[in-house]
Amino acid sequence: MSALSATDESQLEAFTHALCDELLRGPDPFVIITCDATLSFRLGDFARRHPHLVVDVGVAEATAVAAAFGMWRAGFKVVVAGFAAFLSLRALEPIRSLVALHGADVTFLAGMTGLSAGRDGAQHHATEDAALLRAVPGIEVVAPSDTDSARALAAYCAGRPGPRWVRLVRRPVPLGETPDAARPWSPVRRLTPQVGQVLLCAHGALCEQAQQAARILIERHGIAAAALEVGRLSPTPRELSAALAGFPLVLACEDQYRPGALASALDEALAEADGPRSRVVRCDLTASPGSGDYADLLFAAGLTAEQLASRAVRAICETKDTAVRETPEPLRISGGDE
Repeated sequence: MSALSATDESQLEAFTHALCDELLRGPDPFVIITCDATLSFRLGDFARRHPHLVVDVGVAEATAVAAAFGMWRAGFKVVVAGFAAFLSLRALEPIRSLVALHGADVTFLAGMTGLSAGRDGAQHHATEDAALLRAVPGIEVVAPSDTDSARALAAYCAGRPGPRWVRLVRRPVPLGETPDAARPWSPVRRLTPQVGQVLLCAHGALCEQAQQAARILIERHGIAAAALEVGRLSPTPRELSAALAGFPLVLACEDQYRPGALASALDEALAEADGPRSRVVRCDLTASPGSGDYADLLFAAGLTAEQLASRAVRAICETKDTAVRETPEPLRISGGDE
């Protein structure tokens, strides 16, 4: 199992603190509504300094969404913070009927996405939220990766109206050097130079594993590989099809159940692309790995960098085997006298 790196600041903290700073500097009146999650989102100090800007409605996700809609109608820019699993499942109907259908300026901070809730328990794992929210028309579904990406996305969110679903994890997402590190937040970001036979695509926290897997393929297996961050799942980024072009094999790396999330976004992008279509290999969840440390859960799900690299090697071998089997035998023509 590959060890997970750590820094002092979690992705969620970097995003939340940057968003609060951006909103305080901005021209719009705003309010933050939390679902018994003020401390989970590291908003305690902010709430003590600005008690009139933070409202905690308790474990009542649907109520939070209804209150957000009312505050938006009253002229506020609204942020709703809660666990992604409960916001997406308990409050999906008001998110659709109130926020999405009315185009309300509401940004949802969906915390502890994927398997990142760890030992909080499997019921806290948000392994369906990306697919559910992608199915709701009019909601932008986004996620940062490392702290630089989190701060850049916070500025993006503060400067643009919702509705928006921001997927966050309460842990660091350390990345090595990236070609696009100094750029503003973008829905598609290169994590390595974009050359090679294999492209590992990831969203949010899994970008760390995808980037490491690409390096393992290059350094240990001699396979030219690259990694790509897909920061927006809905609407599908226009530039995604061009980013996928030229890679025979694309891996969709995500700690979500199979239907409707990153792999589906890749399929949509490839449907619009010209030229030969890439083969998409899904590296995702087929069953819950239970609860436990995040690193152990990734290992149980087959989503560590080592496992992703091994999956890419197997996929290359499978592709070669298929090509051999599908190549017809040469036509042998013999003369009549032989």
